[in-house]
Amino acid sequence: MGRIGFGVLGLLALAACGDTGIRGSGSGTDLPLVEMKPNAAQIVPPGRWKTGLAVRAFVPDAEGGWVEMPGSRCRVSGGDYFTADLVTPARLVLPDLGPDAPQLVANCTNGQLAGQAVVQPAYGWPEEGRPSGVRRAGWGGGWWWGYEKTGPLVYPDLAVALR
Repeated sequence: MGRIGFGVLGLLALAACGDTGIRGSGSGTDLPLVEMKPNAAQIVPPGRWKTGLAVRAFVPDAEGGWVEMPGSRCRVSGGDYFTADLVTPARLVLPDLGPDAPQLVANCTNGQLAGQAVVQPAYGWPEEGRPSGVRRAGWGGGWWWGYEKTGPLVYPDLAVALR
């Protein structure tokens, strides 16, 4: 095998080691996955990896608590970039667009009940105010991590109140 063959083999091995998993702190990892689809008329910035969050619908009960309403139909939009139609409960999966990440808006219905919920993207900022790896690297590089929205992106779960 020549140099080119070994080079191709090496690249394939590196690609197999890549992280293709879904990141995100939202719950619902055991729920059915629904992927957000990009809008054809919009140029979507490149994503870093994929993130996920749970989408659930609830109604108030007589004691002031909440009861989940499975089977609710929701349309979730991510700015001008993405949309998804789903039935709750579901785990919504979308690209992590880093600083370009849009807020997510869910409009849900179940019979005569309807509701809307909005979540903003959240960016990781460790307690000490910088990534833990920076301590080992010395001063510099990293203070902007959360400020510039380059840290790990997560979306809180979408909990839609139906009334």
